[in-house]
Amino acid sequence: MNFRLPPTQLLGLAALVAVAAAANAQSILSQYGEQVHAVGDLVPVAIAGVTPAPGAVLTTNLDGPMMDQNGAILYRAQISGGGSTTLDNRAYFLGRANGDLQMVVRAGDPAPGIAGALLRNTSANGLSSSPRISPFGEILFFQSSLFGPPTTEDTAFFWGPPGGLLPLAQEGTQIPFLPLGDNYGPLTASTHANTAINNSGRVLFSTTVFGAPAASDAIVVTGSPGLLSLVLREGDVMAAGPNLVGGEVLVPISGTTTMSFVNQINEAGQVLTELKFSTAVGPATAADDRALAVWTPGSGLSVIARENMQAPGLPAGVKFKDTVSFSGWSPGLTQAGFNKQGKVVFNTNLEDGGVTVGVDDKATYVGGSAGLSLVIRRNDQVPGMPAGVLWGVANNSNLALNDLDQVACTASLQGAVTTADDTVVALVPPVGNPVILAREGDVAPFTTNVGNGPFLIQSVNQAPLLNNLGQVLFKVDVSDGVIFKPMLYSYDPTLGVQLQLDGADTFTTTLGTSDWYTLGGVGNTSSGDTGHAAFDNSGDYVLRVHFNTSAMGTAVVRGHVGSLIAEPSSVPVAGGVPQNFHIDCGVAQAGKLYLVLATGLGTRPGFVSPFGGQSVPLNPDPIWTDLSLNNPNSIVWPGTLGFLDANGKNITPASFLMPPGFPVFQGATLHHAVIAFDITFGLQTTFASEPSAVKLY
Repeated sequence: MNFRLPPTQLLGLAALVAVAAAANAQSILSQYGEQVHAVGDLVPVAIAGVTPAPGAVLTTNLDGPMMDQNGAILYRAQISGGGSTTLDNRAYFLGRANGDLQMVVRAGDPAPGIAGALLRNTSANGLSSSPRISPFGEILFFQSSLFGPPTTEDTAFFWGPPGGLLPLAQEGTQIPFLPLGDNYGPLTASTHANTAINNSGRVLFSTTVFGAPAASDAIVVTGSPGLLSLVLREGDVMAAGPNLVGGEVLVPISGTTTMSFVNQINEAGQVLTELKFSTAVGPATAADDRALAVWTPGSGLSVIARENMQAPGLPAGVKFKDTVSFSGWSPGLTQAGFNKQGKVVFNTNLEDGGVTVGVDDKATYVGGSAGLSLVIRRNDQVPGMPAGVLWGVANNSNLALNDLDQVACTASLQGAVTTADDTVVALVPPVGNPVILAREGDVAPFTTNVGNGPFLIQSVNQAPLLNNLGQVLFKVDVSDGVIFKPMLYSYDPTLGVQLQLDGADTFTTTLGTSDWYTLGGVGNTSSGDTGHAAFDNSGDYVLRVHFNTSAMGTAVVRGHVGSLIAEPSSVPVAGGVPQNFHIDCGVAQAGKLYLVLATGLGTRPGFVSPFGGQSVPLNPDPIWTDLSLNNPNSIVWPGTLGFLDANGKNITPASFLMPPGFPVFQGATLHHAVIAFDITFGLQTTFASEPSAVKLY
């Protein structure tokens, strides 16, 4: 790629380098965020094949939204008016913002691919509240009750892009990879709860088997329509292998049908699952009947951790063991802790080998079939913190792991602490000191003393969200002794901690104006691409905001963490609406030259800058990349070449303005990234941002 820039464009640009401005405490989301949908808003148009609801509005609280790796958002909502009834008043909505948002599935409509069936039950809608979307390709995966078939066939899973949905599995029908007569049991919302879908559209779910003996009637399944296969089945006998003597027999981990509480799938189609072995049949005993395993297509199950095994990295005799709790040992797992390399983060209880229960009996590990590495052990000194400040316990459900083997968590502290400062939000790298992002008792960043004293962090009890850029999104509650409010912060390796949303910020919807009190849908649900389904690997995130004015209910909003905030997230292909770029490359890039590049071919794997070695997350194409490179500061890309100020931000407003007359690009997604250059000694790249997307609708 040729980075030659027209000399005339450089003339005069150096004079624009500004003096450092004072830090702006206004939250990023309040300035640049987008309100996607709110209670009281009109229901958007329906895609072909979905019954529209003209005049209907959203009502009550919206369900938790999810986001794919291009920033498309999927969520379920309830509607009222427009002739809707309890039989058809739920729908799935997909899009980036109001301009391109569509209703893509509606309760009460014909069930795709199942003749005579409707997407509802006898007396109400049947769509589950937790649909999934693939990281790329906008493939949906959801569960619904059915009206029309016999009661033994009235639940199903569906899969596919909007307008091209297929039945994936239906209760009472033959399971294709099992013997004749082995049929799917109920495919309910509970069996769909721990499901996922990866980049290639492979899904993961559990179910029971009609027609099978009780000792083999529970299974875990992966695949796609026509290509489903078995991960594990109750009664399976394990072969000898790491942490297995051979002959162990699988049984449900709970009750008679739950094979695993946590099932996750990664990009390679590997599956993370818990195992329990029979103590009545086979060699397992109550002392070693629990395990954690990774299933790999073509290779089967590999047990990576097992009850009563030696704890790696700790003194001889220290075991993965828990004889204190009623239920015995089990790994403490999260829904977003399995990465592309087949590694998992988990908590474990420790006993024996000199362990003192209640003092140093907990640990956090990362690893896979190649081995486990100790991340945190209770009662160890926290690196980088004052002497005597020791690790406590990392919260099981708040753990997160990315492809850099970084772990984000909320964790307690012990030792030289008090109840006022004994919890932190931390980002723990595989090597080096943890980054303490927030600690109870500390002064809350970006807050102003209003006369009651400083705002102090009171609690850090919500799961931090982590992505593959090493960015973290986390919520804390703060108080100055009189005023109590929530705050949403982000961490970026280049930009540090930033304020995303202040509890005093307000939102205006069709139903009024209000501040907010909590964020929903910010849970530890896997995206299928490593990380959370609400925070993608380009820095885009989606939240459900709950308003203090109860009549306003909730809204779905989107924001961005990183150096290139681009809003709005979708623009009309006919042109006329700019996507505005807000560039912040950090103070280390102050005074450098920047250039915004575009592509229509996606972001992976990107290219490596020949003049600095930075990885640029754009796949060059002969249209958009060449145009953006050769036409900066044009009508289409105004302000996309210039110098950064003393804070590393753009001085001149920058944007992308789709030119009219190209309807062929309708539906396309473009991506932009900003690159910084040092022109002191030639044209050397020193920085490349994350990508930001725009949908042409």
